[in-house]
Amino acid sequence: MGKYCKWALALVAPLLLAGCLLIPGKFESQLRLLKDGTYSFSYIGEMQLAEGDDNPMMSASGDSAESSEKDKEQQNTAMRSIFGGAVPGDDEGLTKFAAQLAKYDGWNKVEYVGNNIFEVEYAVSGNFDQMFAFPTLPGATMQFPFVQIIRRSGGELEILTPAMAGPGGLAGAMGPMPMGGASEEKMQPLDGKFTIETDGEILSNNTADGYKSDGPVKKLRWTIDNATGAEGSPRAIIKLAK
Repeated sequence: MGKYCKWALALVAPLLLAGCLLIPGKFESQLRLLKDGTYSFSYIGEMQLAEGDDNPMMSASGDSAESSEKDKEQQNTAMRSIFGGAVPGDDEGLTKFAAQLAKYDGWNKVEYVGNNIFEVEYAVSGNFDQMFAFPTLPGATMQFPFVQIIRRSGGELEILTPAMAGPGGLAGAMGPMPMGGASEEKMQPLDGKFTIETDGEILSNNTADGYKSDGPVKKLRWTIDNATGAEGSPRAIIKLAK
């Protein structure tokens, strides 16, 4: 548990300092992993850029309006680099970002609906290789996945969901942020369901009630909300091969 939190916090720290996070809103997501090597994944619902506090640099330093404007522009430049062009509050830029994202495989719908929120429908399937991450943002210098699958040296698959902790869980665990962190007042509440289905062996998971069986298929299900935090975001280790 502790090692996971430290890893997640180290990953998200630059995004918090930049002033925003790309996180889920209201969503339904499902991952299916089978012994024959095939997988499928879907995510339907909201993605949002959770914007940080206004002018965090100015609040920390008390500089002039001109200096603050320069700091804001530098911050926006950093965010464009991190998120592949997306900056909170830039409706025109976020509309273009949605159109660009829709050109890529799996993105069946990407619509910017205002207030830093995207309505998306994403689905992929195929033969699982070594790694998987959603979302993968073209042109972004840093990826902060909602769902990530990593193959361990023994062949086990580790499923992690860093962004489902939300900014409250990760930023709160880091303590006070002098440069400003993501504000829950500027984001939609986390409200989601995440399900894993597999016919493999579930070695570990952090669901409240464990898995339920439907024939050879086992199901793990999580409910995600603003109280989920880093410790509660879905995690599991599954062994497919004998």
